[in-house]
Amino acid sequence: MATAQPPHSAPAAESVPPYTSLIAAVLQTQKLITHQLNSTLRPLGLSFARYEVLAMMIAANAPLPMVRIVRALDRHPTTIGTLIEGLEGSGLALRTINRSDRRSTLVTITDKGREVATSATRALDAVALADPKVMRRLHEDLQQLLSATRRASTAARGGHHTTAADLPGGRP
Repeated sequence: MATAQPPHSAPAAESVPPYTSLIAAVLQTQKLITHQLNSTLRPLGLSFARYEVLAMMIAANAPLPMVRIVRALDRHPTTIGTLIEGLEGSGLALRTINRSDRRSTLVTITDKGREVATSATRALDAVALADPKVMRRLHEDLQQLLSATRRASTAARGGHHTTAADLPGGRP
């Protein structure tokens, strides 16, 4: 998987805002991690995005409304629909109409889905991305960055929290 490279004729360091290289590093790291996780899950017939949906259903231990999955994973409804369609096609999840609110679709993990999710969790736990001490420090720092970015985004939108559905194309 190709990663974004800085332009060959990069501007002088003084003219580049100090956070530009940080943003590039975060985005490149995200691509590399996603690639590694997807490569790890591919033998199980999963992508990391599909795994996230399965993990959420296991944690809930009950059928979930699709809208709850959309909100929790902060993805566009069409994206979640496509992920669930793939899980359903693989026999890992089922969609049903919510009997108490016929406008709502419920998603349930199957026994096969639980088995695959358990195997996927074991496989992901074995992935070593970096030294554990570095990962702990980065986790703390990235949580702070995420919180600050959310606060800034909320303030810029007049107190309204930005979700994936608010962004062009429905994606962050």
